[in-house]
Amino acid sequence: MCALALSACMTVGEDFVSPQTSPTSAGYAMAGDAAPPGVVLGSAAAGPWWMSFGSAELDAVIRQALANSPSLEEAQAVLERHQASEAAARARTLPQVGINARTERQLFNSQAFGLTGFPNRIFNLFSIGGVVSYDFDLFGENRRRVEEAGAQRERAERQADAAALMLTANVALEAVRLAGLNAELEAMDLVLSDDRKLLELAGRAEKLGGLSRSGVVEIEAQLAQDLAQIPALTKAKDLSRHQLALLSGKAPADWTPPDFRLDDLKVPGSTPVALPSDLVRRRPDILAAEADLHAATAAAGVARADEFPKLRLGSSYAQSSTELDSLFDTDAKGWSVNGGISVPIFDGGLRKANLKVAQADLKAAQARYRRTVLSAFTQVSDLLSALENDEARVVAIEREVALAQKDADITAAGVRLGGTPLLRAIDARRHLSQARRSLAQARANRLQDLIGLYSATASDWRTAADD
Repeated sequence: MCALALSACMTVGEDFVSPQTSPTSAGYAMAGDAAPPGVVLGSAAAGPWWMSFGSAELDAVIRQALANSPSLEEAQAVLERHQASEAAARARTLPQVGINARTERQLFNSQAFGLTGFPNRIFNLFSIGGVVSYDFDLFGENRRRVEEAGAQRERAERQADAAALMLTANVALEAVRLAGLNAELEAMDLVLSDDRKLLELAGRAEKLGGLSRSGVVEIEAQLAQDLAQIPALTKAKDLSRHQLALLSGKAPADWTPPDFRLDDLKVPGSTPVALPSDLVRRRPDILAAEADLHAATAAAGVARADEFPKLRLGSSYAQSSTELDSLFDTDAKGWSVNGGISVPIFDGGLRKANLKVAQADLKAAQARYRRTVLSAFTQVSDLLSALENDEARVVAIEREVALAQKDADITAAGVRLGGTPLLRAIDARRHLSQARRSLAQARANRLQDLIGLYSATASDWRTAADD
């Protein structure tokens, strides 16, 4: 009874307390940073975050990825392994009961026992019985092992969550990349169309003597230069489509992704962003780092408890006989009860060294947790700044495209009327080409930074994953 009382109340080592890494600010921006439009602190998205982009095709591809991704299957298998490890750790805290059955053939050497005048005898020995053992875990070593295994299981859960969140973000990012490349290709189609029109005008001007052959060659060179950009864009598009297949758990030959367009991916009017105090309680990588810290705390407790005495009791019961048909007779029974306590006295410093290792691991886990939290806040701050600049850049380039289009139209009309040099029209078209491509890239970058912000603030994805 005393041992049971000790077992119930003595668990050495430091008890884990959830770290209080509370931010000192209610926001993420550094002094002097401008706030991006549409960001609403302290709110949450209704349903899966990617639905705010208004694309049924994007929703379908992300749901397919969540259902088929090998990465998520691997994360789930790791979680199941840690769940089984936790169950095994709990099992070791319970009494162990077993049944033994054995048969032996022995030579009894009477001389070995100092018996003379008795012949040696060969006989069979049959036995069957049960054994019970129990570790009283006086100082909580096994309980700390259970705690450590539970924390490792929780870490695996959070890592599975992080894998799902990362997968949804990567699919959305790849869809936007594909949409941006489509926009660039469309811009290049317009450029090539303009190049051919200019080349046609140049040919007429050359026949009329209004343009030298070198001027025509310059326009032909510009057309060739623009054509040379198409293969690189097409290659990037193919790679993006293949990557979408991989993320969706499909081979490229077995599945074709939607041909995403920027105009089909709307920019949400408002973007919900968790407060810093909420972020530490919802972002999977922070929660995984916290679980890792919990496991390290428990492991230090295991090492500490290993320095204390251990008490183990056991008992056995067996039926033994040299004849199989009398194995279960009353006079064939036998039993034993045993107990043992082990007290470490000298181990060459092994246990002390193990404790120092565990304590060093705990310090490292504390530093990793703090670094993870700081990195998360910095990432959100970076994305908010990027979005503010993205919006300004898109507006500026839209104005640039409008002005470049007007300039190109005016110069083209001037060339037709004979009042504007053709080379001036070429320069105007080249500027328009660059502006169109820059606008496509800027729009794609804005969407990608929005996706990054949703991911960085751990917006909801489980609604879709659990359907």
